[in-house]
Amino acid sequence: MSFQLHRNGQYIPCDLNKLREMARTGDLAQDEYVYDERVRTWVGASQIDEMKDAWNIGENEATVAMELSPEMLAMFDQQDDAPKAAAPAPAPVPKAPEPQRQSAPAPRAPEPKMAPVREEAPPPRSDPPRSEPPRSDPPRSSGGGGFGGGGGRRSNRQPGTIEDPVMTTIKNAVCFILAILWLIKRYDEVNAFFGEKRFTWWHLLIPIYGLIVMWKFFNSIGEMAQLVGANVPNRAVVYLVGQFCTGGLLTFYLLQTDLNAIWEHMGAKKA
Repeated sequence: MSFQLHRNGQYIPCDLNKLREMARTGDLAQDEYVYDERVRTWVGASQIDEMKDAWNIGENEATVAMELSPEMLAMFDQQDDAPKAAAPAPAPVPKAPEPQRQSAPAPRAPEPKMAPVREEAPPPRSDPPRSEPPRSDPPRSSGGGGFGGGGGRRSNRQPGTIEDPVMTTIKNAVCFILAILWLIKRYDEVNAFFGEKRFTWWHLLIPIYGLIVMWKFFNSIGEMAQLVGANVPNRAVVYLVGQFCTGGLLTFYLLQTDLNAIWEHMGAKKA
């Protein structure tokens, strides 16, 4: 069973045991997306059946954190290394003087018994509590995922700007400069969403390579919708056909419409 995490622009392979350990130590949040190779899709960590109880610690696993000063730790080390001292021998009890005139000797008093010295074991050492508690974001709804899903859910990713698709199409059709500025802004929003610079707009000017960059950019819209659970279909082919058959007018309209749906699903408000 294999999974993958996407962190700092890298894909980290993990198995189920590693994911559960990361969840117990607070390194894996319930709302972080994990690529499940069994179903070949990104799902929330809490949506994996084997991970539903990974963030719950039973009573038998509870520990009591205890802070010990360096002086106390040194004292316990000295007690462990030093040999146990022998118990001191009891002092002899002096005999009572015998009376001069007595038919029978006086009974001797019983010697006091020394109670054995009981050494108390030092309290077990325990690591101090973590300075930062594990992330406790509310678990996401299990009803959404993939390209479909219901209910808006907030994300820690940065949403873009919601714009009117009709006005966007008209402005881009009237002025080529406005279309270039609109395209640059969309590339910046997608890069900000993924937290890394995936696309550079002027790469579109390179012959043949520009088509590859355009196709990857169109596919990234579907990937964004899948990651946040927005109800947006994967229309990369439609974008590409509209770019060449309608001079970009259909692409402007559909692309802005789908981006608006993703931003609204992430909690962005209309300007």
